[in-house]
Amino acid sequence: MESRIEYVEKHLGSLEDFVRKNSKYYLESWRSEKIKFNFAAFLFETLWFAYRKMYKSAVVLLLINLLINLVTFLFLIKTKFFMGGTILVLFIRIYIGFKANDFYFMKAEKILEKRGFEPEDRDCGTSMLGVVIIIFIAIVFQVLLDFYLGVTLYY
Repeated sequence: MESRIEYVEKHLGSLEDFVRKNSKYYLESWRSEKIKFNFAAFLFETLWFAYRKMYKSAVVLLLINLLINLVTFLFLIKTKFFMGGTILVLFIRIYIGFKANDFYFMKAEKILEKRGFEPEDRDCGTSMLGVVIIIFIAIVFQVLLDFYLGVTLYY
């Protein structure tokens, strides 16, 4: 089994076509043995996954964040440890910051190996539409959650 560095060197052109925007950063990260912190993934978390077309991961993270918000609001806010949800989200973001490049590489490798890769493939590159859709879904869920909690807590 070839190492990640060997794989990147062997498929350099295809990976560059896959990533498109900011390919230099990702190829450099994937060719290195060092763990590189992805600040964009740390800062934007769910939106970064949507931007890089990792929609399943984006939806899972969105649901995890909504669940943390719900648990924090329903249970932890009544105690002295209401910052627990925020601390948990911070740990998740730090983990994602360190692992995002690996997750993205796994997606790239899977797509390159799965079928005949074409640089025009819709799974390649980035998507602002994905970001907009995730923002819309997050707003809808948050409004519904706030409405439910408002009705539940005040009536």
